[in-house]
Amino acid sequence: MNRINEDKRIFDLEYNLIYDFIKLRNELGLTQKEMGEASNTIREIIAVIETRKKHPQINTLIRILEPFGYTLSITKIKEEENESR
Repeated sequence: MNRINEDKRIFDLEYNLIYDFIKLRNELGLTQKEMGEASNTIREIIAVIETRKKHPQINTLIRILEPFGYTLSITKIKEEENESR
């Protein structure tokens, strides 16, 4: 796999993670401010994660998700995703 394809694959995986993060916040019916307050995090951190201006640290994501009963986990990439690369 060449470097461009590898970078795109990583970009896509990160995009999917952030998409799921935003989707969860919306499903919970929370604003960025409300999610920040519930997780003792400032709203700007939520915004930075959602706009992908910075790569979030794992402990930051866990701290934000934990009050809502969620965490991060390692999952196997689906075979059809591997085959499309």
